[in-house]
Amino acid sequence: MALLLGIAAGVFWLVALTVPICVLLIIGNLPGDDPARTERSFVIAFGAFLNFALLAAPATIGFLVVRRAGARSGSAGAR
Repeated sequence: MALLLGIAAGVFWLVALTVPICVLLIIGNLPGDDPARTERSFVIAFGAFLNFALLAAPATIGFLVVRRAGARSGSAGAR
């Protein structure tokens, strides 16, 4: 279970960092002159980051809790 949560958390964080960068690159390369493009692209990129970061944070916390619980049960069984 801990491995699955760790992989899910890692994927979510990777996507949370990659998607906003791609959004900024794509919007920045659009043709035409738009004075508000920069502001809108940052808002869209931040929204994309939050979308995946809000999934990654609980997965990371769950991973740490399950891993710590496994370590405690492993050390209790050794006594």
